[in-house]
Amino acid sequence: MAGFVELARAAQAARSSRPDVQLALATLIQVDGSSYRQPGARLLVDAEGRVLAGAVSGGCLEGDVAARAAEVCASGRALRLMYDLRADLETIWGFGARCDGIAHLLLEPLTDWRWMAQAEAVRARRHGGAVITVVDARGSGATCALLDGDATSGRWHVLHDTARLVSTSELGALAQTVRRTGQALLHAASDELSVFVEPLVPAVALHCVGAGRGAEAFARIAATLGWHVTILDHRPAMLDGLHVPDGVVLRQVRQLDAVQQAMAELPHDERTAVALLSHIYDVDIAWLTATLPLSLGYVGILGSRSRGAQLMEQATLMLAERGIPVGARHRHKVYAPIGLDLGGETPASIALAAVAEIEAVIHSRPAGFLRERQSPIHTRTPTPDMLSRKAATLLPDQPLRCDLPEYPTD
Repeated sequence: MAGFVELARAAQAARSSRPDVQLALATLIQVDGSSYRQPGARLLVDAEGRVLAGAVSGGCLEGDVAARAAEVCASGRALRLMYDLRADLETIWGFGARCDGIAHLLLEPLTDWRWMAQAEAVRARRHGGAVITVVDARGSGATCALLDGDATSGRWHVLHDTARLVSTSELGALAQTVRRTGQALLHAASDELSVFVEPLVPAVALHCVGAGRGAEAFARIAATLGWHVTILDHRPAMLDGLHVPDGVVLRQVRQLDAVQQAMAELPHDERTAVALLSHIYDVDIAWLTATLPLSLGYVGILGSRSRGAQLMEQATLMLAERGIPVGARHRHKVYAPIGLDLGGETPASIALAAVAEIEAVIHSRPAGFLRERQSPIHTRTPTPDMLSRKAATLLPDQPLRCDLPEYPTD
Protein backbone atom coordinates (compact mmCIF):
# COMPACT_ATOMS: atom_id res chain seq x y z
CA MET A 1 0.00 0.00 0.00
CA ALA A 2 0.93 3.62 -0.27
CA GLY A 3 3.81 4.98 1.80
CA PHE A 4 2.03 8.19 2.70
CA VAL A 5 4.83 9.44 4.95
CA GLU A 6 7.36 9.23 2.14
CA LEU A 7 4.97 10.80 -0.37
CA ALA A 8 3.95 13.66 1.92
CA ARG A 9 7.53 14.51 2.82
CA ALA A 10 8.61 14.42 -0.82
CA ALA A 11 5.69 16.64 -1.84
CA GLN A 12 6.44 19.14 0.91
CA ALA A 13 10.11 19.22 -0.06
CA ALA A 14 9.25 19.72 -3.74
CA ARG A 15 6.89 22.58 -2.92
CA SER A 16 9.57 24.23 -0.81
CA SER A 17 12.38 23.90 -3.35
CA ARG A 18 10.38 24.40 -6.58
CA PRO A 19 7.12 26.17 -5.66
CA ASP A 20 6.25 26.97 -9.28
CA VAL A 21 6.47 23.34 -10.49
CA GLN A 22 3.19 21.50 -10.21
CA LEU A 23 2.89 17.98 -8.83
CA ALA A 24 0.95 14.93 -9.95
CA LEU A 25 0.06 11.69 -8.18
CA ALA A 26 -0.32 8.32 -9.89
CA THR A 27 -2.34 5.59 -8.18
CA LEU A 28 -2.41 1.97 -9.29
CA ILE A 29 -6.15 1.27 -9.17
CA GLN A 30 -6.46 -2.10 -10.89
CA VAL A 31 -4.30 -5.03 -11.95
CA ASP A 32 -5.37 -7.72 -14.41
CA GLY A 33 -3.12 -10.76 -14.07
CA SER A 34 0.22 -10.56 -12.32
CA SER A 35 2.01 -7.35 -11.36
CA TYR A 36 5.00 -6.43 -9.21
CA ARG A 37 2.96 -3.82 -7.30
CA GLN A 38 -0.62 -4.17 -6.13
CA PRO A 39 -3.56 -1.71 -6.20
CA GLY A 40 -2.92 1.19 -3.85
CA ALA A 41 0.69 1.69 -4.92
CA ARG A 42 1.40 5.37 -5.61
CA LEU A 43 3.98 7.46 -7.43
CA LEU A 44 4.65 11.17 -6.95
CA VAL A 45 5.99 13.06 -10.00
CA ASP A 46 6.20 16.69 -11.11
CA ALA A 47 5.34 18.57 -14.28
CA GLU A 48 8.98 18.57 -15.37
CA GLY A 49 9.09 14.77 -15.47
CA ARG A 50 10.85 14.12 -12.17
CA VAL A 51 10.10 10.97 -10.18
CA LEU A 52 9.95 12.19 -6.58
CA ALA A 53 8.76 9.27 -4.45
CA GLY A 54 6.91 5.97 -4.48
CA ALA A 55 6.59 3.32 -7.17
CA VAL A 56 3.82 1.73 -9.24
CA SER A 57 5.88 -1.03 -10.88
CA GLY A 58 9.19 -2.80 -10.66
CA GLY A 59 10.75 0.17 -12.46
CA CYS A 60 9.43 -0.14 -16.00
CA LEU A 61 6.54 2.35 -15.81
CA GLU A 62 7.74 5.22 -13.66
CA GLY A 63 9.54 7.12 -16.43
CA ASP A 64 6.56 7.08 -18.79
CA VAL A 65 4.14 8.08 -16.03
CA ALA A 66 6.38 11.02 -15.11
CA ALA A 67 6.46 12.10 -18.76
CA ARG A 68 2.64 12.35 -18.74
CA ALA A 69 2.58 14.63 -15.69
CA ALA A 70 2.97 17.86 -17.70
CA GLU A 71 -0.22 17.11 -19.65
CA VAL A 72 -2.19 16.41 -16.48
CA CYS A 73 -0.89 19.47 -14.65
CA ALA A 74 -1.58 21.76 -17.62
CA SER A 75 -5.16 20.53 -18.11
CA GLY A 76 -6.02 20.26 -14.43
CA ARG A 77 -7.77 16.95 -15.19
CA ALA A 78 -6.77 13.44 -14.24
CA LEU A 79 -5.84 10.87 -16.86
CA ARG A 80 -6.40 7.12 -16.72
CA LEU A 81 -3.44 5.12 -18.05
CA MET A 82 -3.35 1.47 -19.04
CA TYR A 83 -0.13 -0.51 -19.53
CA ASP A 84 -0.23 -4.01 -20.98
CA LEU A 85 2.86 -5.55 -19.41
CA ARG A 86 2.33 -8.83 -21.22
CA ALA A 87 3.54 -7.26 -24.44
CA ASP A 88 7.16 -6.70 -25.39
CA LEU A 89 7.93 -3.16 -24.24
CA GLU A 90 11.08 -2.87 -26.33
CA THR A 91 9.40 -0.53 -28.79
CA ILE A 92 8.13 1.77 -26.02
CA TRP A 93 10.88 2.09 -23.42
CA GLY A 94 13.79 0.26 -24.95
CA PHE A 95 13.51 -2.96 -22.94
CA GLY A 96 11.18 -5.88 -22.47
CA ALA A 97 9.18 -6.25 -19.25
CA ARG A 98 7.06 -9.38 -19.70
CA CYS A 99 5.30 -9.01 -16.33
CA ASP A 100 2.20 -11.02 -17.36
CA GLY A 101 -0.34 -8.39 -16.35
CA ILE A 102 -2.20 -5.20 -17.22
CA ALA A 103 -1.80 -2.18 -14.94
CA HIS A 104 -4.46 0.55 -14.72
CA LEU A 105 -3.40 3.86 -13.18
CA LEU A 106 -5.00 7.20 -12.43
CA LEU A 107 -2.65 10.17 -12.82
CA GLU A 108 -4.15 13.27 -11.19
CA PRO A 109 -2.94 16.81 -10.44
CA LEU A 110 -1.87 17.11 -6.81
CA THR A 111 -2.87 20.60 -5.77
CA ASP A 112 -2.74 19.92 -2.04
CA TRP A 113 -0.45 17.21 -0.68
CA ARG A 114 -1.47 17.56 2.96
CA TRP A 115 -4.23 14.93 2.86
CA MET A 116 -1.50 12.28 2.61
CA ALA A 117 -0.06 13.34 5.96
CA GLN A 118 -3.55 13.16 7.42
CA ALA A 119 -4.05 9.67 5.94
CA GLU A 120 -0.87 8.50 7.62
CA ALA A 121 -2.08 9.96 10.92
CA VAL A 122 -5.31 7.95 10.55
CA ARG A 123 -3.33 4.81 9.79
CA ALA A 124 -1.19 5.35 12.89
CA ARG A 125 -4.29 5.49 15.12
CA ARG A 126 -5.04 1.86 14.14
CA HIS A 127 -8.82 2.27 14.35
CA GLY A 128 -9.76 1.92 10.70
CA GLY A 129 -10.03 4.27 7.79
CA ALA A 130 -9.91 4.42 4.02
CA VAL A 131 -8.94 6.61 1.08
CA ILE A 132 -11.56 7.03 -1.65
CA THR A 133 -10.80 7.78 -5.31
CA VAL A 134 -13.55 8.24 -7.90
CA VAL A 135 -12.92 7.60 -11.60
CA ASP A 136 -15.44 8.59 -14.28
CA ALA A 137 -16.20 6.99 -17.63
CA ARG A 138 -14.04 9.56 -19.47
CA GLY A 139 -10.98 8.40 -17.56
CA SER A 140 -10.76 11.41 -15.29
CA GLY A 141 -11.18 11.37 -11.51
CA ALA A 142 -9.73 12.42 -8.17
CA THR A 143 -8.76 11.20 -4.74
CA CYS A 144 -11.78 12.70 -3.09
CA ALA A 145 -12.51 11.48 0.45
CA LEU A 146 -10.81 10.21 3.58
CA LEU A 147 -12.47 8.07 6.24
CA ASP A 148 -11.08 8.42 9.76
CA GLY A 149 -12.23 5.43 11.80
CA ASP A 150 -14.78 2.69 11.24
CA ALA A 151 -17.31 3.03 8.42
CA THR A 152 -20.26 3.02 10.83
CA SER A 153 -18.92 5.59 13.30
CA GLY A 154 -15.91 7.28 11.70
CA ARG A 155 -15.64 10.75 10.27
CA TRP A 156 -15.70 11.39 6.54
CA HIS A 157 -13.53 14.21 5.21
CA VAL A 158 -14.22 15.57 1.74
CA LEU A 159 -11.10 16.29 -0.31
CA HIS A 160 -12.82 16.85 -3.66
CA ASP A 161 -16.44 17.42 -4.67
CA THR A 162 -16.53 14.19 -6.71
CA ALA A 163 -17.00 12.41 -3.38
CA ARG A 164 -20.59 13.66 -3.35
CA LEU A 165 -21.38 11.70 -6.53
CA VAL A 166 -21.51 8.44 -4.56
CA SER A 167 -23.90 7.82 -1.68
CA THR A 168 -22.60 7.63 1.86
CA SER A 169 -24.15 4.18 2.35
CA GLU A 170 -22.33 2.83 -0.70
CA LEU A 171 -19.01 4.31 0.38
CA GLY A 172 -19.57 2.93 3.87
CA ALA A 173 -20.25 -0.59 2.62
CA LEU A 174 -17.13 -0.46 0.46
CA ALA A 175 -15.07 0.78 3.40
CA GLN A 176 -16.38 -2.08 5.55
CA THR A 177 -15.33 -4.59 2.91
CA VAL A 178 -11.77 -3.33 2.44
CA ARG A 179 -11.27 -3.20 6.18
CA ARG A 180 -12.36 -6.83 6.43
CA THR A 181 -10.18 -8.04 3.57
CA GLY A 182 -7.26 -5.64 4.04
CA GLN A 183 -7.12 -5.19 0.26
CA ALA A 184 -7.91 -2.25 -2.00
CA LEU A 185 -10.65 -2.67 -4.58
CA LEU A 186 -12.12 -0.95 -7.63
CA HIS A 187 -15.92 -1.03 -7.66
CA ALA A 188 -18.25 0.02 -10.49
CA ALA A 189 -20.77 2.27 -8.75
CA SER A 190 -22.62 2.97 -12.01
CA ASP A 191 -22.07 3.02 -15.76
CA GLU A 192 -20.40 6.40 -15.34
CA LEU A 193 -18.46 6.07 -12.08
CA SER A 194 -16.03 3.65 -10.49
CA VAL A 195 -14.84 3.92 -6.89
CA PHE A 196 -11.36 2.87 -5.79
CA VAL A 197 -11.20 2.24 -2.04
CA GLU A 198 -7.95 1.63 -0.17
CA PRO A 199 -7.98 0.58 3.50
CA LEU A 200 -5.60 2.42 5.78
CA VAL A 201 -4.06 -0.77 7.13
CA PRO A 202 -1.82 -0.03 10.13
CA ALA A 203 1.83 -0.99 10.12
CA VAL A 204 2.77 -4.21 11.88
CA ALA A 205 3.56 -3.51 15.53
CA LEU A 206 6.38 -5.74 16.78
CA HIS A 207 6.99 -5.98 20.53
CA CYS A 208 10.30 -7.66 21.38
CA VAL A 209 10.52 -8.80 25.00
CA GLY A 210 14.17 -9.02 26.02
CA ALA A 211 16.93 -6.55 25.19
CA GLY A 212 19.65 -8.97 24.18
CA ARG A 213 21.74 -8.50 21.04
CA GLY A 214 19.23 -10.52 19.11
CA ALA A 215 16.68 -7.76 19.69
CA GLU A 216 18.92 -5.34 17.79
CA ALA A 217 18.75 -7.56 14.71
CA PHE A 218 14.96 -7.87 15.05
CA ALA A 219 14.69 -4.08 15.26
CA ARG A 220 16.91 -3.41 12.25
CA ILE A 221 15.12 -5.85 9.96
CA ALA A 222 11.60 -4.92 11.09
CA ALA A 223 12.29 -1.18 10.89
CA THR A 224 13.38 -1.63 7.28
CA LEU A 225 9.91 -3.05 6.57
CA GLY A 226 8.29 0.01 8.11
CA TRP A 227 7.09 -1.83 11.21
CA HIS A 228 6.65 -0.09 14.54
CA VAL A 229 9.09 -1.76 16.91
CA THR A 230 9.18 -1.67 20.70
CA ILE A 231 11.84 -3.45 22.78
CA LEU A 232 10.86 -4.14 26.39
CA ASP A 233 13.02 -5.23 29.29
CA HIS A 234 13.17 -4.89 33.07
CA ARG A 235 16.91 -4.10 33.00
CA PRO A 236 17.73 -0.46 32.17
CA ALA A 237 21.39 -1.25 31.50
CA MET A 238 20.43 -3.75 28.79
CA LEU A 239 18.14 -1.23 27.12
CA ASP A 240 20.76 1.52 27.31
CA GLY A 241 23.32 -0.72 25.63
CA LEU A 242 21.26 -1.32 22.50
CA HIS A 243 22.02 0.27 19.13
CA VAL A 244 18.76 0.42 17.20
CA PRO A 245 17.39 2.45 14.28
CA ASP A 246 15.62 5.76 14.81
CA GLY A 247 11.98 5.28 15.67
CA VAL A 248 12.46 2.06 17.64
CA VAL A 249 11.02 2.51 21.14
CA LEU A 250 12.92 1.21 24.17
CA ARG A 251 10.70 0.70 27.19
CA GLN A 252 11.49 -0.49 30.68
CA VAL A 253 8.92 -2.66 32.47
CA ARG A 254 10.29 -2.82 35.99
CA GLN A 255 8.20 -5.56 37.56
CA LEU A 256 6.51 -8.68 36.26
CA ASP A 257 3.17 -7.63 37.70
CA ALA A 258 3.32 -4.55 35.43
CA VAL A 259 3.43 -6.64 32.26
CA GLN A 260 -0.34 -6.75 31.77
CA GLN A 261 -0.63 -2.97 32.07
CA ALA A 262 2.28 -2.45 29.70
CA MET A 263 0.67 -4.72 27.12
CA ALA A 264 -2.62 -2.84 27.45
CA GLU A 265 -0.83 0.40 26.62
CA LEU A 266 0.81 -1.05 23.48
CA PRO A 267 -0.93 -1.91 20.19
CA HIS A 268 -2.59 -5.30 20.62
CA ASP A 269 -4.61 -6.03 17.50
CA GLU A 270 -4.46 -8.55 14.67
CA ARG A 271 -1.48 -6.72 13.14
CA THR A 272 0.55 -7.00 16.33
CA ALA A 273 3.35 -9.52 16.82
CA VAL A 274 5.11 -10.33 20.09
CA ALA A 275 8.54 -11.99 20.14
CA LEU A 276 9.58 -13.44 23.52
CA LEU A 277 13.37 -13.20 23.38
CA SER A 278 14.42 -12.81 27.02
CA HIS A 279 15.09 -16.54 27.58
CA ILE A 280 14.23 -15.86 31.24
CA TYR A 281 11.47 -18.26 32.22
CA ASP A 282 9.60 -16.00 34.64
CA VAL A 283 9.70 -13.09 32.20
CA ASP A 284 8.50 -15.19 29.29
CA ILE A 285 5.66 -16.74 31.29
CA ALA A 286 4.49 -13.32 32.48
CA TRP A 287 4.34 -11.97 28.93
CA LEU A 288 2.83 -15.15 27.53
CA THR A 289 -0.06 -15.09 30.00
CA ALA A 290 -0.60 -11.40 29.17
CA THR A 291 -0.65 -11.96 25.40
CA LEU A 292 -2.47 -15.28 24.99
CA PRO A 293 -5.98 -13.92 25.70
CA LEU A 294 -5.53 -10.99 23.29
CA SER A 295 -6.49 -10.95 19.61
CA LEU A 296 -2.92 -10.67 18.37
CA GLY A 297 -1.66 -11.81 15.01
CA TYR A 298 1.43 -13.63 16.24
CA VAL A 299 3.33 -14.69 19.36
CA GLY A 300 6.77 -16.25 18.93
CA ILE A 301 8.92 -17.88 21.62
CA LEU A 302 12.69 -18.14 21.34
CA GLY A 303 14.08 -21.49 22.46
CA SER A 304 13.52 -25.18 22.04
CA ARG A 305 10.27 -26.93 21.23
CA SER A 306 10.13 -28.50 24.72
CA ARG A 307 10.68 -25.13 26.40
CA GLY A 308 7.89 -23.61 24.36
CA ALA A 309 5.56 -26.46 25.27
CA GLN A 310 6.40 -26.06 28.95
CA LEU A 311 5.67 -22.34 28.82
CA MET A 312 2.36 -22.94 27.05
CA GLU A 313 1.33 -25.57 29.60
CA GLN A 314 2.02 -23.33 32.56
CA ALA A 315 0.43 -20.27 30.93
CA THR A 316 -2.69 -22.31 30.19
CA LEU A 317 -2.94 -23.42 33.82
CA MET A 318 -2.39 -19.89 35.15
CA LEU A 319 -5.05 -18.45 32.86
CA ALA A 320 -7.49 -21.24 33.72
CA GLU A 321 -7.12 -20.31 37.41
CA ARG A 322 -8.28 -16.81 36.43
CA GLY A 323 -11.25 -18.22 34.55
CA ILE A 324 -9.73 -17.60 31.11
CA PRO A 325 -9.81 -20.75 28.95
CA VAL A 326 -7.10 -21.21 26.30
CA GLY A 327 -8.48 -22.86 23.19
CA ALA A 328 -7.25 -23.77 19.74
CA ARG A 329 -7.66 -20.18 18.54
CA HIS A 330 -5.22 -18.93 21.18
CA ARG A 331 -2.73 -21.72 20.58
CA HIS A 332 -2.78 -21.27 16.82
CA LYS A 333 -1.11 -17.84 17.02
CA VAL A 334 1.83 -19.16 19.08
CA TYR A 335 4.98 -20.16 17.17
CA ALA A 336 7.54 -22.07 19.21
CA PRO A 337 10.31 -22.40 18.28
CA ILE A 338 10.20 -18.98 16.67
CA GLY A 339 11.03 -18.52 13.00
CA LEU A 340 11.11 -20.25 9.63
CA ASP A 341 13.51 -23.11 8.98
CA LEU A 342 16.19 -21.12 7.14
CA GLY A 343 19.16 -22.92 8.67
CA GLY A 344 21.03 -19.95 10.18
CA GLU A 345 22.09 -19.92 13.80
CA THR A 346 23.45 -16.40 14.39
CA PRO A 347 21.29 -13.77 16.12
CA ALA A 348 20.84 -11.99 12.78
CA SER A 349 19.82 -15.22 11.03
CA ILE A 350 17.32 -16.05 13.78
CA ALA A 351 15.89 -12.54 13.56
CA LEU A 352 15.58 -12.84 9.78
CA ALA A 353 13.79 -16.19 10.11
CA ALA A 354 11.42 -14.82 12.75
CA VAL A 355 10.57 -11.59 10.92
CA ALA A 356 9.99 -13.59 7.73
CA GLU A 357 7.67 -15.91 9.65
CA ILE A 358 5.72 -12.96 11.05
CA GLU A 359 5.41 -11.49 7.56
CA ALA A 360 4.06 -14.79 6.24
CA VAL A 361 1.59 -15.18 9.11
CA ILE A 362 0.31 -11.60 8.80
CA HIS A 363 -0.28 -12.16 5.07
CA SER A 364 -1.71 -15.68 5.56
CA ARG A 365 0.95 -17.22 3.34
CA PRO A 366 2.63 -20.64 3.76
CA ALA A 367 6.15 -19.20 3.37
CA GLY A 368 7.29 -21.77 0.83
CA PHE A 369 9.49 -21.39 -2.24
CA LEU A 370 7.89 -19.20 -4.92
CA ARG A 371 9.16 -21.50 -7.64
CA GLU A 372 6.94 -24.24 -6.19
CA ARG A 373 3.82 -22.07 -5.93
CA GLN A 374 1.20 -23.32 -8.37
CA SER A 375 -0.86 -20.13 -8.61
CA PRO A 376 0.45 -16.70 -9.73
CA ILE A 377 2.77 -15.28 -7.10
CA HIS A 378 0.84 -12.01 -6.73
CA THR A 379 -2.63 -13.56 -6.61
CA ARG A 380 -4.80 -12.15 -3.85
CA THR A 381 -7.86 -13.64 -2.17
CA PRO A 382 -10.98 -12.75 -4.20
CA THR A 383 -12.96 -9.89 -2.72
CA PRO A 384 -16.45 -10.87 -1.56
CA ASP A 385 -19.58 -9.07 -2.73
CA MET A 386 -19.40 -5.96 -0.59
CA LEU A 387 -22.68 -4.38 -1.62
CA SER A 388 -25.27 -7.00 -0.85
CA ARG A 389 -28.57 -5.30 -0.08
CA LYS A 390 -28.30 -6.40 3.53
CA ALA A 391 -24.89 -4.76 3.98
CA ALA A 392 -25.87 -1.59 2.18
CA THR A 393 -28.87 -0.97 4.41
CA LEU A 394 -26.79 -1.02 7.59
CA LEU A 395 -25.57 2.53 7.02
CA PRO A 396 -27.78 5.63 6.89
CA ASP A 397 -27.39 7.78 3.79
CA GLN A 398 -26.06 11.06 5.17
CA PRO A 399 -24.24 13.97 3.55
CA LEU A 400 -20.48 13.78 3.82
CA ARG A 401 -19.10 16.26 6.32
CA CYS A 402 -16.50 18.65 4.95
CA ASP A 403 -14.65 19.23 8.17
CA LEU A 404 -11.07 18.25 7.43
CA PRO A 405 -8.88 19.50 10.30
CA GLU A 406 -5.54 21.19 9.94
CA TYR A 407 -2.92 18.85 8.54
CA PRO A 408 0.42 18.23 10.23
CA THR A 409 3.20 19.97 8.33
CA ASP A 410 6.18 17.91 9.42
